[in-house]
Amino acid sequence: MSNSEAQHFLASAKNGGAIGNGPAPDFSAAVAANGRADFAMAMRHGLLNARNGTPQEQAQQLMKLARHKAIERNLNDAIYLLKLALKLDDRNRKIHTTLGEVLELMELPDQAILHHVDALRLEPRNPECLAYIGSYLMRIAQDEEAINYFQDTLKFDPSNEVVFARLMHLKRRKCDWSEVGRAKRKLKKQSDIMKSVDPFSFLSIVDDPAIQLKYSIQAARTNKVCKKETASFSGPLKKSGKIRIGYFSCDFLDHATMYLIGRMFELHDRDRFEVYIYDYGTMTEQEGRVRAEKSADVYRQVAGVASETIVEQARADCLDIAIDLKGHTKGNRVNLFDHRMAPIQISYLGYPGSTGVDAMDYMIADPVVLPPKYRKYYTEKVLYMPDCYQSNDDGRQASAVKPTRADVGLPEDALVFCSFNNPYKVSPDEFEVWMKLMKLVPDSVLWFYANNGAIHENIRAEAKKRGVAPERIVFAGFALQEDHLSRLPLADIFLDTFNVNAHTTASDALWAGVPVVTKAGKQFAARVAASLLHSVDLDELIAATPQQYQALALKLARDPAYLADVKARLQESIKSGPLYDTKRFTRNFEALMEKAVERFDAGLKPDHISLK
Repeated sequence: MSNSEAQHFLASAKNGGAIGNGPAPDFSAAVAANGRADFAMAMRHGLLNARNGTPQEQAQQLMKLARHKAIERNLNDAIYLLKLALKLDDRNRKIHTTLGEVLELMELPDQAILHHVDALRLEPRNPECLAYIGSYLMRIAQDEEAINYFQDTLKFDPSNEVVFARLMHLKRRKCDWSEVGRAKRKLKKQSDIMKSVDPFSFLSIVDDPAIQLKYSIQAARTNKVCKKETASFSGPLKKSGKIRIGYFSCDFLDHATMYLIGRMFELHDRDRFEVYIYDYGTMTEQEGRVRAEKSADVYRQVAGVASETIVEQARADCLDIAIDLKGHTKGNRVNLFDHRMAPIQISYLGYPGSTGVDAMDYMIADPVVLPPKYRKYYTEKVLYMPDCYQSNDDGRQASAVKPTRADVGLPEDALVFCSFNNPYKVSPDEFEVWMKLMKLVPDSVLWFYANNGAIHENIRAEAKKRGVAPERIVFAGFALQEDHLSRLPLADIFLDTFNVNAHTTASDALWAGVPVVTKAGKQFAARVAASLLHSVDLDELIAATPQQYQALALKLARDPAYLADVKARLQESIKSGPLYDTKRFTRNFEALMEKAVERFDAGLKPDHISLK
């Protein structure tokens, strides 16, 4: 469906357009009409005897069963059950909504939206319908329309926390800070009573690990489908010999995850470890996906496969360790880990915080990103890497084409501050400091990553409001990884964001020789750049307050000799330090895995483990 077609459907739905309806057949007739294949499906689900109650009641039962199947990712069965339910009661808004949800899980958004539209036509003021359509529009990057639908949702359901979070996230995505204060106040006030949350959407709003832990636990419980006791492993007995590690994600493609971890997959010691990859993402020919497949001893493409089947496969593979690389990020299937697929289960890299999943034994961190005093905000025990927790690819390559400042619109003789963080991470707090810096350094510009005109307008307006000429903001658009690495050295100083630091973006900047100034916060996401700087011996660029952050950046900007010295030390650390020594990182990572296995084999419960 094109964007214009989608908007046509949505306009019709908002106006309460009619939907076709006919007599609801009884259940036995519905089953009989579907032929032998559907008869077999009905037998499988024990539906042939489900003739009690009205058609509407029978449809309700089918929808309930379909929801359970969908959470387990048994999506074909869920679709079958929901279509039967619609034949029984096609005026049931919830059935249309559920069918739309399942089609979204099947990566069929164009079909999903039609059912959400049908649901909205049945109940034009239903906040759930409005919310689902807003989420669809958000998915296809129609942010303005999505904001309108989310705002309508909140008119009818002011306490909808997920929609509120997504609305704030969309506004942050275009640097609209008009409701930042309201968002923070609402989070502080309602964090104890929220029933449904989207943890990732809240990360950039507030730096509070206690609140983030509550969100993660709530999200984990909401999505949990395995009600059995998860504390013990019920799969095959651990095999002898090599340790088998299974990595689970949908980001085995040209994505930040693979830019960071791809080289480690290749460097795993095959005399001691076997690497299994379970890829539930879209099958592509992208370099990152092909690289993942080639680097694995066993690569399993499990997109669209039911959770129970993936769990059975993982157990049959006799994994010693199962590692989730997603957490509460888009497209995750972290609830696979509720079933306990391996004796040891670990969260790593994808989500900068606790998963809140009961059966997740460990998370990988380091003493800077997760100091002992903050461990109470994580449900997992910590596997402490001795240097930075973040894997990096020492083989990354910049494009051979080296752009000039003129090529990217930068003045040749200016001091270039840069912010290449995703715009949603930027708040008025750090932007206020950036504008003060630009006034204190008159010959400076801010090189700002933004890929659409709405962001340009908002940022220029915010700069003008703070007394900085809008033309001193130079915008950078999307670039391929190698081209981004090639343009980065044109900047002088990288200015980090506060609540959610630069992660891959910061390691890219340091690799390119650009000093990063950061402020270390409390939550994991707000301490990543500090960890990276510590690993290149530049702790002096880690601030504790916004005032100190401003002073550090100003010192670099005003003292060319000091800036040159920092850059020289950074280059030396890149060559000889641990951050970009992927082989050293991999050996340390493997040593932690061995310690975790030794602890399990000794009959001990998970506990914090370090190599020192």
